[in-house]
This record gives sequence, C-alpha cells and structure tokens, in this order.
Amino acid sequence: TTFVVAVAQLTGGRDEVEILVRAEVDSSHDDPQRTLQECATFFQTHRPTAGYHALGLACFGPLGVKEEDEHTYGRILSSTPKAPWRNCNLLEPLRRACQGSAKRPLPVLVDTDVNAPALAEYFVAQQEETSLSSLAYITCGTGVGVGLVIHGQCVHGRMHPEGGHVPVKPLEGDEFPGYSWGTATSPFGGVHTVEGIASSVALTERLEWMMQQQQKKKNSTATATVAASKDKNDRSILITLPDDHEVWDHAANALANLCVTLFLTTSMERIVLGGGIMQRAGLMHKIRTQTRSLLNNYLELPEDLSTIICEPQYGNSVGLMGAIMLGRMAYEKDTNNNGKEETTKPSYYKTSGFYQGILVGAVVGAASMAVVVSCQRRT
Repeated sequence: TTFVVAVAQLTGGRDEVEILVRAEVDSSHDDPQRTLQECATFFQTHRPTAGYHALGLACFGPLGVKEEDEHTYGRILSSTPKAPWRNCNLLEPLRRACQGSAKRPLPVLVDTDVNAPALAEYFVAQQEETSLSSLAYITCGTGVGVGLVIHGQCVHGRMHPEGGHVPVKPLEGDEFPGYSWGTATSPFGGVHTVEGIASSVALTERLEWMMQQQQKKKNSTATATVAASKDKNDRSILITLPDDHEVWDHAANALANLCVTLFLTTSMERIVLGGGIMQRAGLMHKIRTQTRSLLNNYLELPEDLSTIICEPQYGNSVGLMGAIMLGRMAYEKDTNNNGKEETTKPSYYKTSGFYQGILVGAVVGAASMAVVVSCQRRT
C-alpha cells in the first residue's frame, strides 16, 4: 500500500493545475504513525513560510467525513478491516504540518478515495454535458469502493457510500464461499457481494479455492496443494491469467450488478469505473453487456453504453485530481465565508493562484491510484 502526497498550484481552469512536487510514501508496513510522519515531513519540507492555502485529504475508509463531528472527522473509523488503522487520526498531524506562520485557520476538506475522484470526474464531465446532475465512481482493486456525486455534492448521510458491499446475483452454479476479509465485519459476511467477488483479494482467493476443488475431484498429489498455498494472497498471479479466464466473468457480473443497483436506486446518469482490476482488457465490455442483460429492458439505455458506463477521463490521475478538487473546494468555501468570493461551487474559470497541500492516499493492492485518495488501496 502507498500514500501519495503532492503540492499543487491552481491558477484557473481544469487544465491549469500544476503539480509542483509529489511523492509516494510506503505504508505496507502497517505502521500508521510512521506513514503519517513521513507525509508530514514532506509537507513541511515544501511548505511556504505562511503555510498552504488549503489541504485536501482523500483516503480509504470507513472514514469520518462529517465536518460537524470533531470526534471522527478525518479519522479512520473503527469498522475498517485494516486493524492497525482503526481510529487513526489522519487529519491532525497533516494539518499541523501544513499550517505555516499565518494565524488564519487552514481550510481543510476530507472525503473518501472514491467520493473525491467522483467529484473530479463530475465537474470535468459537466463541461461536455452541462445537464449532467449525477455521477458515480467505482474503483475495483484490493477492495471495491463507490463514490456518489449528486448536484455537485458528495453523498454522505449516515456515513458515506459503501456500495462495494451490496449483494449481487452470482453467476449460475457459483459456490465460492466468499473472501476472507468478509468474515469479520463485512455485510453479508462477504458472501456474494461485489467486493467479495470482484476485488483482487476475492479473485485471488477464488483461484486458490478452484485449485482446492480440482484437487478434491481429481485426488491430486501434494504438489497441487503446495501450488495453491504458494499463490495464496499473492495477487500478482492475476496478471498471468488470460483474458478469457472464468474469474473475469465473475468480476464482470459482480460489477454489472453494482451498476444496475446504482441505476435503479440513485438513477445515476454516468458511472465511471477505475482501479487496477479495470485494467484487464475486455472487462469493461463484459460489464456493459451484463448490465444490459440484468436490467432486462427495464430502463431505456443508449445503444452505445460507453456514454454512461465509462473509464475515468482523468485516467490514473483521477485520485490526485480528486484530492486537488477537495483542496480547492475547501479554499473557495473559506473565501466565500470571508466575503471574498461570490461563487458557491468550484469554478474552473476564475484565477485562484493558491497553493494546496494534497494528501492522497490509497491502499494499493495491486496497483496504484493515488491521491490521498486511495489510489493505491483499490488499484
């Protein structure tokens, strides 16, 4: 896993973002304080004398995203499956590192590593389709996360969306018992859920399970047992699989179920899919085809589903751009409250000329995505 930290200067439109410096901080050692100290040192090293104008923090969750709740805002919640990070206060050490000599409070905005990319994709999509009012961002890697933006605002509510844990209709005959992460606190025990089927963790464990089933049927020798054990939790094995391997059909079906759920419950106008698993050739086509099949003509869909189920326009930089968007919104909210600006939502068409500290974190399993956003966590 990795945290990505960056300092950016924004001077106007969406194409006028300059990443002044960025770095990746290893967090695979599962020592949160060590990781946060390295992030803080980065910000202190590059900090202007007066401090940064804003901090945008996007990270894996479950995460405290309610600004009014000072006890949980900017903290990883106790329900996270990543035990060393439970109740970890991300915000305070980073806030201190970004605060300079100026006496003014540092504007901060914290959200998940999927809500932030959803926000970035929403505003760039609106430039092409001004009537667009909703967008979902799905990332699929070591876990599955869902971010929702409706009318320019991230959805929070009781907490924040956790769409990766919704149940799905499995493919016929699927007897896979679910992934190991689901045994603790995951809804439905991680059985027949999107993350319990489509994540890299689940896909790798499915491969091991398939080996075990073949061994039972064929009464294989101990060699097969060794091979299965050797590959356990080594998610890099997924890279070696052919595009037509059956595990990709299971992944596509689970993600298509998620798309159907989002279309029917939130009436999303666009769904963007990213993350490491989505780098697999042909997977997007499988998802679109299965989504249409599962909807069973209930919704009117365009002939070309690539207009509503698509890749991130920001590509692998979507996490970083999401964190930048959070920082920008924090800055604009602050200036609005001080009567310096009249706009109430991010404007790509005015000159800001400010520095933002951006933490981008992700917990990477097989890939990376980035901004304190979990580019890493789910790629």
